[in-house]
Formats: sequence, C-alpha cells, structure tokens
Amino acid sequence: LAEPLRRTYGERTVLRRTLLVGIPLALALAAGGGFWIARRALSPLRLMAGQARHITDRTPAARLHAPHPGDELGLLAGAFNDLLARLAAALDTQRRFMADASHELRTPVSILRTAAEVTLGREARSEQEYRESLRIVADQAGRLARMVDDMMILARADAGGIRVDGSEFYLDELVSECADDAAVLAGDRNVVVRAHSMAEVSYRGDERLLRQMVMNLLDNGVRHTAAGGEVRVEIAASEGALEIAVTDTGSGVPADDRERIFQRFVRLDPARRQSGGAGLGLPIARTIAEAHGGSLTLAASGPEGSRFVARLPRAPRDARPVIERSSLVS
Repeated sequence: LAEPLRRTYGERTVLRRTLLVGIPLALALAAGGGFWIARRALSPLRLMAGQARHITDRTPAARLHAPHPGDELGLLAGAFNDLLARLAAALDTQRRFMADASHELRTPVSILRTAAEVTLGREARSEQEYRESLRIVADQAGRLARMVDDMMILARADAGGIRVDGSEFYLDELVSECADDAAVLAGDRNVVVRAHSMAEVSYRGDERLLRQMVMNLLDNGVRHTAAGGEVRVEIAASEGALEIAVTDTGSGVPADDRERIFQRFVRLDPARRQSGGAGLGLPIARTIAEAHGGSLTLAASGPEGSRFVARLPRAPRDARPVIERSSLVS
C-alpha cells in the first residue's frame, strides 16, 4: 500500500506549533496560579511577621493571631505564643526582682545615712554616742553585705546555674555544726535547737553551699518560732537519697502561701518583716538543693509548726546503716 505523507507532515507541523505556544502558556498559567496560591497560603505568615515586629519589651502581653489555629501555621503561632509567654514571665520576674531589691536595699542605706547625718549634725558628742552610731553603721553594712551576697547567688543561678565544687565530707557533721551556730540566734530568742542525725553520713557535694542551705533553713525556723519553742533538724536516708528535715513549732504557713514563700523577697506578714530577714533565705536554699540535683519543699505546715525537707540524691554505694543519735544544742 502506498499513501502520500503530506498529511502526516502537516499534522506534525500543527502539533509542533501547538506545543510551542501551549507549553509556555501552560507554564505561565501554572506559575501565576502557584504564585497566587502561595501568596494566599502564606498571607497568615506575613500577617504574623508584621505582628511580631510590633512586640517589644514594653508590650510583653502581645500575642500572634493566626486565622486558622488548626493548620501548620496556627501550630507555629501557638508555639511562638508559648515562647512569648515564657519570656514575658522571665521579664516580669526580673523586673520584680529589681524593684524588690531596690526597696530592700533602700532601708539599710537610709539608716546608714540617717545615723551618719545625726552623728555629724552636732559637734560635741560623747565617745558612747560615737560608738553607738558606729555600731548602727556596722550592723547595717553587714546587712547590706549579706543581701548583696544573696542576690549574687540568685543572679548566678539565673545566669546558668550555680557552680558546684564537689568534695567528700560528712553531712552529719555539717548539720551538727550548723545547729551549733544556729543556737547563738536561738539563745537570744529562748528557742531550743535539737539535732537528730545519722552516724557518718558521707556525701559528695559543695560543702560551702550546703552549709548555707542548712543555715538558711535553721535561721528561718528560729526567726519564726516564738519564745519557748523548738527547732529540730534531722537526717533521714531513703533509697538513693538523703533528706534533711528542719521542723519548727511556729505558727505555720497558710495553704495559699506554701509555694509563694520560695519566691524572692516574700515575707508573709508585718511581724515577719520585723525579723530582719530580706526574704531570700528560702529561695537560696531551694536553689542550692536544685543545684545538687535535689529539691526543697514545705512538707507539712499547720498551727503546731512547719517542716521543710531538702532531698539530696546520692549514689547507692554511699549508703550507711541508720543509727539514731540525738543531741541537745542550747
């Protein structure tokens, strides 16, 4: 069979022309459609970017708003809002810390200034008056130094944690020595300090920081216990951990404030404000316990007193048999 190819060549020419025109047109339409779809799909992202630009440290409560909270961009906005909430909480804590610190530092500074001005305001003064003024200055300077040291510890903790220099020591000896030191304060207030501990409780940690933690707990108990009361400190062993418990016979802590007392510069009532503390003892004690991988909690509190428990983890090989030992510190 024979047939001319002219018709086939013509169809091929038409197809070639169609493809030369259709393919660029299809690509142009696809690109335009894709750009339009992408613009519509990413418009919430552009909107959120504009909202984010207006969020500053003066508007920490501002949040991103996504048109469709259930899609991927909505989930991204939700995660970013959670981040903003954490940053706002940290910023609020920092501002409150600065305000409280300024307020606490203002009192001893005012006393120092007043004592100096009164002393220098009159030319003729006796030696006893000068000694009394210098005693006031020394007391307030010591208070300022303690507050600055405490705030330095908390600032280091906020900046990335307290450095723990580990060493081997006997925790029972540390607790007994702290009880002896606390007895100095307790004697002036007619409060008895009793130490119940274990025999040869070895522990590896930062001895200086743990001593400060125990002293803060004892000082808190002595300050908040009325005359004739008692503060008791004891060590108990549990599986893989040691517990240092400080129990006082004070008036207790209201249920709503049992976690709040671990916040900085918190003192619950005017009577406790007169005790001389700055409200940093318990926050520092908790920070030290957490730096050792442990915890500090108010285990119990009521009209008959409060019980604070610091739980410190240790290796099982450090365990020792429990031997009850009681000593009266007066």
